[in-house]
Amino acid sequence: MNRLLPIFVKLENQPCLVVGGGKIAGQKIKQLLESKADVTVKALEISDDLKSLPITIEKAVYRENDVKGYKLIIAATDDDNVNRQIYEDSQKDGIPVNVVDQPSLCTFYMGSVFQDGDVKVAISTNGKCPSFGKYIRDHISNTSKGMWGKALGKLALQREKIINSILSYSEKQLVMEELVKDSQNKFIQKQVQRGKVFIVGAGPGDPELITVKGLHAIQCADVILHDALVHPHLVFEINTNAEKIFVGKREGKHSVSQDTIQSLLTEEANKGKIVVRLKGGDPFIFGRGAEEVEALKKAGITFEVIAGITAGLGAAAGFGIPLTSRNEAQSTTLITGHQCEKNGRHNWKALADLDSTLVFYMGVKNISKIAATLIKNGKLGSTPLAIVQNGTMVSQAIFVSTLEKVEKALKGESIKTPAVIIIGEVVRHHKRLQKFVESIPSEQVDPVGDFGFDIWKTDVFEA
Repeated sequence: MNRLLPIFVKLENQPCLVVGGGKIAGQKIKQLLESKADVTVKALEISDDLKSLPITIEKAVYRENDVKGYKLIIAATDDDNVNRQIYEDSQKDGIPVNVVDQPSLCTFYMGSVFQDGDVKVAISTNGKCPSFGKYIRDHISNTSKGMWGKALGKLALQREKIINSILSYSEKQLVMEELVKDSQNKFIQKQVQRGKVFIVGAGPGDPELITVKGLHAIQCADVILHDALVHPHLVFEINTNAEKIFVGKREGKHSVSQDTIQSLLTEEANKGKIVVRLKGGDPFIFGRGAEEVEALKKAGITFEVIAGITAGLGAAAGFGIPLTSRNEAQSTTLITGHQCEKNGRHNWKALADLDSTLVFYMGVKNISKIAATLIKNGKLGSTPLAIVQNGTMVSQAIFVSTLEKVEKALKGESIKTPAVIIIGEVVRHHKRLQKFVESIPSEQVDPVGDFGFDIWKTDVFEA
């Protein structure tokens, strides 16, 4: 049970002491400066980021009773003995103290704070999980959408007039409640006009490979339209309140049409919702992201594209294969492999002549065609080739061969999709590095039911 008393303390122009000059101390210092506190920092080492802040710096070690004369103390050192001394000295003088990441040595906590104008909300998790406090703060921020501060400013002006014109307290209260309800209705109407679509690259599979910006977009979403090969953790665990719409496409299975996806994006945004279109890999690499942004532009919908780690990069990195190397490949070419049987789709002569690593997506079924055509157009048959299956996932695997031997070597093998094909001298790095490279995909999510996430099941269908 959280028995903390939530209070807001006036620290403007009040002397506050922070012991420690590193990154963690910096976070606390910035919070104090936002409250207009007079901050002194005591530490032998002060990070460059802190030197430009409006603070007093004392390059010295903490001495007993250095807390005297201050109104609030924060200890952010990596020395447990010093932290405990600061706590005990503060307790003797009755000064509020916070020892970072040591709840037992705190008389107060600094919660996750949401602020919009004069509206300020502080969230406490009783020191048990500050990250969850940040999640709640972001959810509140998404609900406000920058409107609460404006609404409060208008209400404050109206309240001043009401206080001066109405004598009865109960009547004042009733009038203010009606004004707040009226403001709420106007706020909701304005929300409807603020829809936006984020087209987010979820990365190659491992949920920890999503970008920070992509993660923030998911946290703020009202609706998430997700593909089949997006990790369930990103879809279901990051933002449990968002509506989830499955729009995945998998070969040989029922798929949602691209026109339907684009209609859904437009409809949800027109309702004033924050919509995340969560796509595997990167939205603009074989992801039809370009078609979606064109549809949004045509509909007059504001959008933002957040890049993701594409499958080729993630698959290669997991097995120590550099896609470019000063001595072996001056460039990397990403190629769609599922259309290789259609004449005229690729300039095979140009691909064979390139001093480039070739990365084929969706090409496992056509591997024999790809290898034979490259050899026919001048690529050496001894060129190394790797097929990376389920890249960045706990079930990831690699198959290594050469262009001339791959068809025979694959007989009796069961290659699983999704998979990428990497062709080029850089593949040899895997053999040299395989004893040393350690790829640790996230195992943070237990298998879920059948939501169309084929890859997450024990039995992955064959290409």
